[in-house]
Amino acid sequence: MLKFLGVTARHKATVNGRAISVEPGETLLQAALRQDIDFPYVCRVGGCGTCKCKLIDGRVREMTETGYLLTEDEIADGYILACQSTPRTDVAIEVDLKSALAGNVVRGHIVGKTALTHDISRIDVQLEAALDYRAGQFAELSLSSLPGVLRTYSFATPPSADNKTSFFIRRVPGGQFSTRAVDGDIVGEAVQLRGPGGAFWLRPGSEPVIMVAGGSGLAPILAMLKDAKARGETRPVTLLFGAREERDLYALDELAVLERDWPAFTFVPVLSAVAEGDAWAGERGMVTDYIGKYCGAAGAAYLCGPPGMVDAASSRLRTQGLVDEAIFADRFVERVALKDTGFTGGVVDAERSPAHWSDYLKYFMFHGIALVAIACFLLGGAAIPIGLTAILAFYVLGDAVSGDDTSVPRFDRPGVLTIQLWLALPLLATIMFCAVWSASSNDPLGFGDLIGRVTGYDIVAARRSTTLFDHVAGIGLAGLMIGIIGTITAHELTHRTWDPISMFVGRVLLAFSIDTAFAIEHVYGHHRYVSTAHDPATAPRGRNVYAHIVISTIRGNMSAWQIECERLRRKHLSIYSWHNAYLRGQFMSVVLLAIAAAMGGWTGATYFLLCALVGKALLEIVNYMEHYGMVRLPDQPVQPRHSWNTNKRISSWSMFNLTRHSHHHAQGEVPYQDLMPFPDAPMMVGGYLSTLLLTLVPPLWHHLMTPKVMAWDRDHASPEERILAQEANRRSGMTAFRRYDPLHRAAPGK
Repeated sequence: MLKFLGVTARHKATVNGRAISVEPGETLLQAALRQDIDFPYVCRVGGCGTCKCKLIDGRVREMTETGYLLTEDEIADGYILACQSTPRTDVAIEVDLKSALAGNVVRGHIVGKTALTHDISRIDVQLEAALDYRAGQFAELSLSSLPGVLRTYSFATPPSADNKTSFFIRRVPGGQFSTRAVDGDIVGEAVQLRGPGGAFWLRPGSEPVIMVAGGSGLAPILAMLKDAKARGETRPVTLLFGAREERDLYALDELAVLERDWPAFTFVPVLSAVAEGDAWAGERGMVTDYIGKYCGAAGAAYLCGPPGMVDAASSRLRTQGLVDEAIFADRFVERVALKDTGFTGGVVDAERSPAHWSDYLKYFMFHGIALVAIACFLLGGAAIPIGLTAILAFYVLGDAVSGDDTSVPRFDRPGVLTIQLWLALPLLATIMFCAVWSASSNDPLGFGDLIGRVTGYDIVAARRSTTLFDHVAGIGLAGLMIGIIGTITAHELTHRTWDPISMFVGRVLLAFSIDTAFAIEHVYGHHRYVSTAHDPATAPRGRNVYAHIVISTIRGNMSAWQIECERLRRKHLSIYSWHNAYLRGQFMSVVLLAIAAAMGGWTGATYFLLCALVGKALLEIVNYMEHYGMVRLPDQPVQPRHSWNTNKRISSWSMFNLTRHSHHHAQGEVPYQDLMPFPDAPMMVGGYLSTLLLTLVPPLWHHLMTPKVMAWDRDHASPEERILAQEANRRSGMTAFRRYDPLHRAAPGK
């Protein structure tokens, strides 16, 4: 919590020898991006490991459990996550992808360019002097036409005596350098290289090797294979190359020569987006699905491509018996400006006026709603369904008439806002106590008698007048409060992995919905894979909300369990022990269920369980509507366009700005009060509860959302994402989507 109370100081950080300033409360990643260091990142919330770097000197405050992402050796060697580290002292770090960059600078000029696919080109460079590098390493490139723009690319060819080298460059949506290189006339242009860098090269040995590549990740793999062949390598090597369609395959002639001249070399292309009935005779599906089939007796593995592919491949290889020390990987990640936001890192630069007292007060609307729910359960009878109806109407009608909140005040007392979050725990505990008490036949702790004596209102008599219909409404009201008071607050708190109090409060709040797994999967899974097929919480086009509740719940828990087991394995801790955060979380829920049983027996326990399930279902409905139908390339940073947003005033004030979801996913480390409204982001149908209610009627939902998803394809998706959208449309099972071709960017019916 120290960050939010402002108890920090300005420090100096040295990044690969370059000094930068780190402002109070800033992470090393934020500071580096603010000062134009091309620091690799994807999720920004400690969920992907892309920004890992080595701490050479000084001390940092680590805001997340690094065991979820870093290996045992990396932890021992002092690696940290830049997005989750704030300096305690002046520090010096080396960035993993840049740390091995030599200071050698060699000039040259581009002598050739060849289109390999629709979005990958081979760039041939004639160097003025020799550059000593190993096949598999990379260099930092700059073009004379783009002064100050530096990008790193792997060598696609081994060193040669004539000082010629090549690079495979893939066009990245919004990427200044890659767009210029792939689409521009650059032959003859001057280029400057600095390097080499990286530790990705073929180690000597005789054991069989498996290689897995995706996209332009074939470049260092191909360089290693050519170098090995030239050195007379004979050991068995299998290369799995993943691509979407047959048009995305390239360097096939060079690979065919390797297969012809190297008897122990096997090339296996795998296509993931081949239409049924296509003439393709090779392997189909995800490239990582074929590791088990082709791994054989491999004793070493080399992986290069998008982080999602590398991670999935590493996991599969471990199940095949390979240890971490035998798995060598190079993650290809491109950093681009966040579209339509005006920033590439750090907190968004906006004109902010000091917050008025009313800006603090507006978030107490949340607590007022909780008090209304408590009063309804105490009044009993018809007050319960009336209260539920009134709260729903307050949100739906309030959002409809109050308009949008696009204010961005500067909060100088963030500690007050954190306490507002913490207050959710006693409020939800009181709500659930009153709810279970209302369904019980006895008077645990003499609660009814006490309230009667204090207020003069006989709540025990009121409880006797509560009908079955009222109790069903009570389950809905309590479930709604678990969702609003519990899950929404926990969502904010469990992102604060550096603050043990916030983490504890958040996990207990999640225990009320039997969903403490959310604290693991959401931060370390969802924020990493959002809007991709790897994400359990992202609903594909055509899925209805009721199927999503079941599918996302099951897959989300499986993902959380796998993430936690992997963390424990890295730390050599027993899975079935108190160290397991997943199991500890389930124990919290069991304790709450036992308290409900102690209060009202089987009736109390069943009532609590039903309320919890409603609360959990509401979370999955919110997941459903926040990312429905969206697609994203796994190797691209999450941008505001990958979440449905809304700025409705009542929802924003009473849900701690959960509504500003586009900014939250673009910068998951930003506290709720600092989130930006992003009015140009993709917008939901209405406010949060309005949209939630619409999802419950699938025909109406699809009628309203299908045109919005098509508009997303036209107005927000990158060219590469439109290809993914076309695939999603085919799989949707919906006629409207199947008839729509996002690649033509035309309005439906035209």
